[in-house]
Amino acid sequence: MNTFRVTLRNIKKPEIYKVFECEAANRDQAALLANKPGFRVALVKQLTKASNAKANAKSIPRKELIKLFRGVASMLKANISTSDALLYYSQGLPDPVLQASLMSIRNRLESGMPVHAAFAKEQIFDSTIITIIEAGADSGQLGQAFGSLARRIKIELMFASKMRSALLVPTLVILFQIGLFIYSQIYVVAQVEETLKSVRQQPDQISAAIFSFSHLVQKTWVFFVIGLVVLIVSLLRSADFRQKLLVKLMKHWKLLGKLVMSLRQSAYIGTLQMLYANGINLARASALSARVLIGTPMHSDFVKASQVYESSGVPFAEALKRNAPLDPQVIHMIGIGERSASLPQQLELLRDIYEEDTAAVMSDFTQVINFVTLAMAVVLIGFVFAGSMLPIFLMGPRMMQSGNM
Repeated sequence: MNTFRVTLRNIKKPEIYKVFECEAANRDQAALLANKPGFRVALVKQLTKASNAKANAKSIPRKELIKLFRGVASMLKANISTSDALLYYSQGLPDPVLQASLMSIRNRLESGMPVHAAFAKEQIFDSTIITIIEAGADSGQLGQAFGSLARRIKIELMFASKMRSALLVPTLVILFQIGLFIYSQIYVVAQVEETLKSVRQQPDQISAAIFSFSHLVQKTWVFFVIGLVVLIVSLLRSADFRQKLLVKLMKHWKLLGKLVMSLRQSAYIGTLQMLYANGINLARASALSARVLIGTPMHSDFVKASQVYESSGVPFAEALKRNAPLDPQVIHMIGIGERSASLPQQLELLRDIYEEDTAAVMSDFTQVINFVTLAMAVVLIGFVFAGSMLPIFLMGPRMMQSGNM
């Protein structure tokens, strides 16, 4: 079977058109499958496997998802149908791929396909998004579901942006300082040493120590740079290496450990609250929420807690307490919510608390990183100054006396 894209135009109003994708043996069969009363077939285009794979592999940027879900949520709250909301939002979009995807979803909705299936057919939305849309449609709160998705993605994007800002600039500054330091030790200090040798002056003890350190740098800087490049490449390409390094750093740096745990717990609680508030049962919500921790050591713990809760019948708070590394306060509040039938409210409270705490910890982390960067700058600049200027200052008087004799 081949895949075809069929464009239909309204017979009376040619400016109105619909686009369908269907599988058929040939173009004629595709035209018959896509044909609708009141429309005529304007174009039948066969899609190659390469173009299908490329389209399916393309994902929507997170910022565009926020705009999309916010816009659709606002129109649904104004009692505009989902089909019309997608039509209005897609009109005038600068991204032709997203526009085509939204029109395809709209056409599927008009043909009677469920809203979550229409979105899933595009294969550009992850399973959590599809599940939330399905739950919102089943509970009659589709607008709220889209709004929850927009809020969750915005929070995740905000934390990711702050983390990049906290690490990217200091890392670039430190790398520049290291390069400047190596340059000064290889060339500047070496020239100072040659200058002193040219006037036949023996260096004092401090200058001799500076020159000895420069000789060590000249012999080892290549190996240091190679090791630094290997470290950077490993960090960028190996998720397993990043996790192992992060675990070691967390053991020795409490602030980093607190920040990472806050980010992970905030992501889990926020996703759990979003899913549960939109009508997904707690067992399935907890299993889906564990997916946000894939790639971390905590993922298997939360999956096990979800399985224990679903299979054993123990309270959810007890399953988390036995298996998941959550803060005791979180488990306590979830237990209160279960016993008092106020779990949605307790999860919302925990979500807000942890988002605020995570922002505060990230602010402290940023200040520490900035201080470390400044301290390293002072130390490295001190080495540059000591290596290039201090021997001249110390040997200057002796050189002048030698010239007068």
